[in-house]
Amino acid sequence: MSVADVITLLCFAFAVLLGLAIMILMDVLHRRSAVRIRQRLKEITGLSRHVSRQKILQDLERAQTEARRYRRRKAMGTLGYYFNRLDTVGGHQGSRVLFGAVLATLLLMILLLFLGFIPTTWWSVPAVLLLAPLAVAVFLYRRQVARFQVRFLSQLSDAMDSITRASQAGIPVVQSIRNVGEHFNAPLGPEFRRMGDSLLLGNDIQEVMDDAVLRIELPDFAFFAVCLSLQRDTGGSLVEALDNLSGIIRARRDLRLKTKAMTAEGRLSGMVLTMLPFFIAGALFVLNPNYISVLFETPTGQNLLWAAVIMLLLGVISIRKIASMEV
Repeated sequence: MSVADVITLLCFAFAVLLGLAIMILMDVLHRRSAVRIRQRLKEITGLSRHVSRQKILQDLERAQTEARRYRRRKAMGTLGYYFNRLDTVGGHQGSRVLFGAVLATLLLMILLLFLGFIPTTWWSVPAVLLLAPLAVAVFLYRRQVARFQVRFLSQLSDAMDSITRASQAGIPVVQSIRNVGEHFNAPLGPEFRRMGDSLLLGNDIQEVMDDAVLRIELPDFAFFAVCLSLQRDTGGSLVEALDNLSGIIRARRDLRLKTKAMTAEGRLSGMVLTMLPFFIAGALFVLNPNYISVLFETPTGQNLLWAAVIMLLLGVISIRKIASMEV
């Protein structure tokens, strides 16, 4: 055997040994990586199970608290209904704003009566102390309802799409409702989370949806409740029904925006006509205070002022009725 053959054999043996060493090293590294991955998965699984248990307990506690509060307010009758409705449309912050505004209005009326700006007769004192705070409460409540409806409807079609995709993936409707409540912001998220908590306690979905319809009071959401009820009773494709409902809700939302744009001129005119008397009164106070003080210092002027206020309110209500279009 020549020297060249020996060198060739040595090179071949070295290459084989080097290949085996590389294969062994790669196998060791792969096993270490697999061990680390399995260990990490065990940690994550254990942590997720712990977190899941904690979350379920928190959801149950929140659902039980909400159920107790609902039963207390349901026993209050009409007053409890309005308290629930106020929590729905305004939340805790909206409730504080409304009660604060009513209290501030009541204190302002007492101050005006004390200073003599409002005549103290047998009918004016109870009328002012009752009607003024009540008017402020009704005005703020309706503003909160209108804002709630606009924001809720802007999220409802996306929520329908989310439930549709979840149904296509085989996720139950109850879990889909809870997922919407967890991932959507207010005002839609808290309402769906409340429905999910009620379903978590084992309440019937028909009863839960009926309570939600009474709280929300929106025809579009009532369509969704009817859709779920019919699907539960008669069967059929929930995905197709929710998809069609989502399209209808979007079309109704676009129509509302179009009508709002068409009536913008009338609403702006009403606002200008409402502010014009106050602007003229302020200008007269600056230019000729003695001329306008007759309205506040004489009985005839005060009667005329009250008549003007009543006529102005009637005019504002009439303009709003004409300029508003319900869809």
